[in-house]
Amino acid sequence: MRSGTLRRRMQRLALGLRLGNLHIRSRRMKVKLRMLGRRREALMQDIARLQTAVTEPTADTGVAVSHAPDAPIWIHAPWRAGSTYVWSKFRAQDRYLAFYEPFHEVLEGLTRDDIARSTSASWPSGHPLLQAPYYQEYSGLLNPGGGVRGFQFTFPYAHYLANEAPLREQQAYLRALVEYAQAQGRRPVFGFCRSLGRVPWFKRYMPGVHIALTRDGLGLWRSAIDRQARYGDTYFLTRPFMILFAGRHDAWITAYLADLGLANLAYHSDMGRATRAAERLVAADPDLTARAFAAVFALAITIAQRHCDLTIPVETLSTLAGRRALNATLIGRFNIAIDWQDCRIPVYAARPEDSAFLGYWERALIHAEVCHEAWLQEAGARDPRTPAAAPVPVSRGQVARRILTEPG
Repeated sequence: MRSGTLRRRMQRLALGLRLGNLHIRSRRMKVKLRMLGRRREALMQDIARLQTAVTEPTADTGVAVSHAPDAPIWIHAPWRAGSTYVWSKFRAQDRYLAFYEPFHEVLEGLTRDDIARSTSASWPSGHPLLQAPYYQEYSGLLNPGGGVRGFQFTFPYAHYLANEAPLREQQAYLRALVEYAQAQGRRPVFGFCRSLGRVPWFKRYMPGVHIALTRDGLGLWRSAIDRQARYGDTYFLTRPFMILFAGRHDAWITAYLADLGLANLAYHSDMGRATRAAERLVAADPDLTARAFAAVFALAITIAQRHCDLTIPVETLSTLAGRRALNATLIGRFNIAIDWQDCRIPVYAARPEDSAFLGYWERALIHAEVCHEAWLQEAGARDPRTPAAAPVPVSRGQVARRILTEPG
C-alpha cells in the first residue's frame, strides 16, 4: 500500500516536473517568436522608409540636399556590416576610385609587398572575391620607407568619437586622397569601418555624399563572436576596447560611457599596449566585452543615422523591394547606380544566450538617444555650423521596439 502510494506520488512529481519544463520551453519559444516578429517589423519599416525616399527625396533629412555629380562618396559602417561588399561594388566601375579603409592601422607602414599580399583570398574574411588587392589604390601614395602619405597612427581609434575638434592633419590627409582621385578624372569613394562615430565631423569638414551602412545589433555581435568560435579571431571583439582605450572623447561621450559603467577603462596611447590589453579583456571578461561592444556601436550608429544623407540597413539589400527603393534613391539624389542582385545578408534569430547582449544593446540605445539629443542642443546653440537636427522625442518603448533589428 505504501509502495503504491509512493509510486503514484513519484509519478505525479515527475509529471509536474515535465509540465514545468514544457512551460519554461514554451515561454522561451514565445520570447523568440516575439523577437523574430519585431525584427521582421523593423526591417519592413526600413524598406518602407526607403520606398518613401523615392517619391519624397528629402524626407530623411527634412531639407533639400544637392550634390555635384562628381562629389566624393563617404561610406561609414561598423565592422561586419557588409562594407567591403558595398565598397567593391563602386570599385568595379571605372568612373570611381574607391579607397579601402582609409583609417586602417596597416596604412601607417604599408608597402608594395603588403599591398600584394593583402587579398580577399589571404584570410577567411567572408568577403567577395576581389580582382585586385584591398589597398591597390594606395600604391601611388606611399612614402619611400613605407606608409601612406599623410596617415597618422591616431586616425583609426583616437578620433573615432571625436566630432568637435578640427583635426587639421586628418582633414589634410583625406583631402589629399580626394584630390588624388579627382586628378585622375575619377569620382572618389571611401569605404570606412572606423568613421561611424565621427560622421558629424565628416559632414562639417568633408563635403560630399555621406552614407551610413548599418546592420542590426545582434547581427554585428553574432558575426563577431562566431568568428571567435570558428577561427579564434578576436579582432572584431577587441575593436570597441581599442576605441575606448585610445580615444580622447568629447565631454558628452565621456558622460554617456560613465552612465554605462565604462568610464574607468585605462587610457593607452601606445597601440601595441592597447591591443594586448583588449585581447586580455576579451579572454577574461565576456560580460564586459558584450557591454563595451553594445555601448560603442549603439552610440556610433545613433550618431551616424542622424547625420548622414542616407542610411542603408544592409539587410534590406537582400530583398527585392529594398534594392529597388534604394536604387531609385541613389540614382535620383546622388547620381549613383549599383547592382545589388547578389547581396545575401543573413538575419540572425535570437537565442537564449543572446539575452544579456540584447539587454545591453537596449540600454545603450536609450542612453545614446538621450545623450546625443542633449549634445545636439548644446552644440547647435554654441556653433551654428554644427549639423544639428530638430529634437525627436524618443520614449523607452519606441527604442525597445527597435532593438532587435536596430539598423542604425
